[in-house]
Amino acid sequence: MSLDEAIGQLEKLVTEIRRVSLSDDKTSLSNSLALAQEERQINMGVSPFRVIIFGDLNDFKQLNDSYGYEAGDVGIRRTGETIQSLLVEGLEAKAFRQSGDEFVILLQEDMVGRFLAAAPSFKNISFKYEEQELRTAMSFGYARSDNKTSFRELLGRAEIACKHAKSQGDGACVEWVEDIESNPLVRRSGVCKKCNAKISCSLPQDSAPTELKLCPCCGDSLLDE
Repeated sequence: MSLDEAIGQLEKLVTEIRRVSLSDDKTSLSNSLALAQEERQINMGVSPFRVIIFGDLNDFKQLNDSYGYEAGDVGIRRTGETIQSLLVEGLEAKAFRQSGDEFVILLQEDMVGRFLAAAPSFKNISFKYEEQELRTAMSFGYARSDNKTSFRELLGRAEIACKHAKSQGDGACVEWVEDIESNPLVRRSGVCKKCNAKISCSLPQDSAPTELKLCPCCGDSLLDE
């Protein structure tokens, strides 16, 4: 083997190591290390991506508790495939699995309208595990860059908006605006005296009832007569 051939093989090996180090281990998306590199580009003002989207799977703990972590991993992989197809390939976005069931998508501003049209497709992410047809779903929050706010603060805003989206249901998408800060989510909980179901949900403070009135499982009143 000549020196040039050896150098060529070494360069290929370095390229492959770099690719693997930036790839997520459960999906076809990039990982948190790759996201950190994009963060630097955004903070330097040299990134074409001005919209930060945070996506979180809904009731993912229940999926893991009911069917096991291997089923959860299949659901995460299927979610990654959906993001890859609809957002990365369809909208020229960059996507990362930040950790667990949390995903971050970077989008160019002129693609926001198309993203909002695609978001309802995440209402029902179906997959098969051990001959069972299962499903998961995602909600999104997003924040737009003003060329002054850091990436981490923008991501924090997108996470807050995502919490509001989750209160609106699967496939919902909410943009961060300043009013969200003045209308935080509050938790409402109750226990049904008829079926013993434990109910807990987070709702925007302005629209949240003082207490829950009906059990979503059996329809019985949660209030003392």
